[in-house]
Amino acid sequence: MNHVVDIMSGIERRPAPSNPKLSEVTIPAGSVLFSEGDRADTMYIVQQGEIDIAINKGAHTLATLEKGSSFGEQAVVGTKYRMATAKAKTDTVCLEIPADWLGRQISTAPPLLRTVFSALTLQLLQRNYIASIAHSDNDSGEFLIESGGPAEHAWSGFSRGTTLNSVYCSDGGAIQNQLSAGRALIVSSGKLELRRGSVRCTVGEGAVVGLAEVLAGVPFDDAVDVLSSVNAWAVDGDAAYAIVAKLNKGLYGVVKGFVGRVLGDGKSLGRMAQTPQ
Repeated sequence: MNHVVDIMSGIERRPAPSNPKLSEVTIPAGSVLFSEGDRADTMYIVQQGEIDIAINKGAHTLATLEKGSSFGEQAVVGTKYRMATAKAKTDTVCLEIPADWLGRQISTAPPLLRTVFSALTLQLLQRNYIASIAHSDNDSGEFLIESGGPAEHAWSGFSRGTTLNSVYCSDGGAIQNQLSAGRALIVSSGKLELRRGSVRCTVGEGAVVGLAEVLAGVPFDDAVDVLSSVNAWAVDGDAAYAIVAKLNKGLYGVVKGFVGRVLGDGKSLGRMAQTPQ
């Protein structure tokens, strides 16, 4: 690949010094790298500078990513479309990695890792939706898996052939017992209400409760009520982390970035903050 400059945005691409098969992308402050809803075929790692990740056409910033943070992988793995807008807060340099690289890495990993990627995608979509409620004039909403939308792609990737154990929860106490035991839940039927501060969100099929948290080994902060009895697949956080901890440094960093964005700015990454040996 030769040195390429987009005249409109000022974004430059050149072969990466560390690996000429990958691209180094320079994004001027204020330029948009990609927009919510764009097709996705690359992921990124911030090498210097800061990138804002925002939803609702860039109106609400969810996170500001700094050196070492990865982003864009959830769209490549789970939805094939960008779930948020990435805009340079400062002059920024990122390593651009093609989707097929990440696909090859995941294809050789244990099946549980592919399940975790799809479920984290769903949890991030859910988090983004709750954040959009918080930034609106409403205090409640319902997260749905819409036909043809990014959540449907992620849900299809998760539910196709999963071998996880199923559990039944009739009330919020049963949900909390699962979380206290270090198990996250992915709802297959029934309805829950998640409460974050004054915001209430109804969730059903495809809802993810506590996956990023059990991977990181940190508390689940949202309150949960069962609106109608729930059947769900359970993900053992310790078992999932044991697989993640054995990944190469690059792929571990991708999972770490994923977990960090689900948890949100300022939240502890717990054991995911560690560097694998």
